Amino acid sequence: MRVTTNLIFNQSELSMSKANERYLKVQEKIAEQSDIVRPSDDPNGAGQLLRYGADTKLLEQYEKNMTLATNALEYESVALESLNSTLDEINKRMIQSNNGANSQVDLDTLAGEMENLLASVADLMNSQDSNGKYIFAGTNANSPAFVKDASGAFQYAGNEAQKNAQIGDNVSVATNDSGKKVFQDAWTRNTFSAASSAGTASLSYRVEDQGAYDDFINSQYVNPSLGVVPSPNDFTLTTTAGAPDQFSFQDSSGNVLASGDFVSGEPVTFNGMEFTLTGAVGSTVNFSLDQPTRDNVINQVQSAIDALRDPNLTPQQKNEARLNAFTSIENTQSNIATASSSVGSRINTIDNRTDYSASKKTFNQIAQENIGGLNVYKATTELELSKTALEASQLLFQRISSLSLFNSL
Repeated sequence: MRVTTNLIFNQSELSMSKANERYLKVQEKIAEQSDIVRPSDDPNGAGQLLRYGADTKLLEQYEKNMTLATNALEYESVALESLNSTLDEINKRMIQSNNGANSQVDLDTLAGEMENLLASVADLMNSQDSNGKYIFAGTNANSPAFVKDASGAFQYAGNEAQKNAQIGDNVSVATNDSGKKVFQDAWTRNTFSAASSAGTASLSYRVEDQGAYDDFINSQYVNPSLGVVPSPNDFTLTTTAGAPDQFSFQDSSGNVLASGDFVSGEPVTFNGMEFTLTGAVGSTVNFSLDQPTRDNVINQVQSAIDALRDPNLTPQQKNEARLNAFTSIENTQSNIATASSSVGSRINTIDNRTDYSASKKTFNQIAQENIGGLNVYKATTELELSKTALEASQLLFQRISSLSLFNSL
């Protein structure tokens, strides 16, 4: 083989270039703090690093979602707690109003206090988060959840949808609750209607035992839209002369459900309902179970406040309005308790996922370190060796370049 000047020169340049490349590669590993800088360094290891890195990025996104979800749920939790406390205050004043010693001035004062508290309830039901979104408006969060209609009653203006946050590959949590479910759909007090159809006795009636009547209506009531004939919601009370006089309750098919001795002016009861007939026997009373309804607690309490302020209403009428408010507050607070429990459960779920995410990120980091982590001592030694090799190559090239053969060119 003939060794030419060009061959010697090119060989020396190639050796110096390779030494420089090795030196730069070690420098790059040290700068990146990784033994795998590019896929060609370790194709299998590089693929594993990418998978662990992608999983960590996904976990970081889930953590951001969990932070936002926690903030939203904590806003809701505070609003629900404040609502429950405010309704307690209204309840206290409603109880204070049920005192025969109260004058109309006293009732007006209590009504004013309750109205101020009710304004706070309305404000809390339209609570907004830090971004100005209405918490209880469903997914229609840019508009107030509750608005007044033409009659002045509060109505739900949002929707029933829930916003969800993805906090895991197969895990998501709702970040809000619909105000319709919590507030608008609270059951109102169950009542019934009655009227005399025969006889001359005067009639008064009321729900005497709300719990017993609620149990009865829950088991007995059938929606009229089903068209059941004869209607199971209709009943009759009759009084007949005898020794002694008698009363009897019949259903719409004429079956006797209850009976007993009757005394004019003394009440008779049936499944929590109380009837008082004053006058001669021989009367017939037709009564029906009123359809159970739902309404916003604000409307029910406002009606009670208006009744307390009306000097023309009888104490019994005021008390009926008060009982309506009590029931609505109780049922709304029950809904609030259910919602609060659900919110707490969701926050706990997020906390558990946060701990899991942190543990998994640590595992990913350890796995990445095991696969592509840089051995600093080994890299430092390799850097020194490659530096020495580069310096030797450069010195050799310098000497070859100074040969007389090159100088003559």
